Amino acid sequence: MTAIVALVLALGVAAPQAQDVRAEAERLAASGAYEEALKRFQSLVDANPDDIAARMWIGRLHQRMGQPRRAAAVFESIVATSNENIEALSGLGTALVEAGEWSRAADVLDRAERLAPGRIEVLTAQGRLHAANARPTLALAYYDRALASEPGNVEIQTLADALRATRAHRVTAGYNFQRFDPTIGDFNSGFISFNGRVSDALRVFAMGEVLSRGDDEARGGGGVEWRPDRRIQLRGGAFFGGSTWLPDTDVFADATLFGRRARLTASVRYFEFEGADLWIAGPGLAVDVDPRLTLSAQYLRGRTGFTSGSITSDNVVVGIHARPAARVGAFVEYRHGIDRLDWLTADRLTAEGADTFGFGGSVDITPFVGLEAGYDHQDRSDGGSINRARAFLTVRF
Repeated sequence: MTAIVALVLALGVAAPQAQDVRAEAERLAASGAYEEALKRFQSLVDANPDDIAARMWIGRLHQRMGQPRRAAAVFESIVATSNENIEALSGLGTALVEAGEWSRAADVLDRAERLAPGRIEVLTAQGRLHAANARPTLALAYYDRALASEPGNVEIQTLADALRATRAHRVTAGYNFQRFDPTIGDFNSGFISFNGRVSDALRVFAMGEVLSRGDDEARGGGGVEWRPDRRIQLRGGAFFGGSTWLPDTDVFADATLFGRRARLTASVRYFEFEGADLWIAGPGLAVDVDPRLTLSAQYLRGRTGFTSGSITSDNVVVGIHARPAARVGAFVEYRHGIDRLDWLTADRLTAEGADTFGFGGSVDITPFVGLEAGYDHQDRSDGGSINRARAFLTVRF
């Protein structure tokens, strides 16, 4: 009898203690203290391996901490013993998407959708999968179904708005200013560009620019962006019409290979000016350290030709791009050699020894309206220095 009483008392004490640990773990998870929350949920699982709710939380926390493979392993262990657990199947599918295992994710989520076609977590996970697979139209259809059943869901609305913004047509109006020493004078340049969606795989773009430095110069042109596969994007186009400072001809092509967290690009570009031309080509790499931090580097080998001969250049760009808040971006860059190929002027054809430091930021006023501004200071090997500023407004529709 004494032993039975002791056991009952122990169980009576243990239950409230477990409830207290669970409540504290959920509070920590909600506050963003993921490591501490993970320790508490793990202690619950150590005490009771059949605590599915605690194991689900462990999987969610690994996802929030940017550890999709660990999250997938947790959700998969739940599915192994509870193969119709829709929440675990959805979590597993989402984790596999984040890990870049899209084929496995599709199998898991199709199974979840067959079991529970209207569950909001299944629809959201399918949306994430098709967005990652470069199928925005299908992804939006899933997000819209999820929002139809839960219109006030902020997370899903944010995902849908962000996807609509990347898929939308967009118009950008911008201004570039460049200040030299008095012997050359200042440059003022304004441009307007349009990038339009033809299909999920194909976009077209066009741009017109006017540069003022005493006399006005203008150029314009366009091109195409084609994404035949989720992992590949091809882009090419041409601009024509400059005279003295802007290039008469600007032809470019690049190919980008997309990984889960990295993008590798190979670029080639040709500029022709009055009495000179430039071939420049090379690779670039961008790596997402986490969703809010990207590191990038690019190397371009250049050959500038003149009637009297030619010079070669090794041109480098290294950058850090951050998103300190959901709608706020910032960047810092160092560039060596010929830079800012989007706005190349004749004075930079011989700037192979230049060093440029740039910084700037962006803000999305809404998911469909954004502002960006930047500033550069360049020191050249001949002792001169240049200051540049730019500002852009982008509207998506």
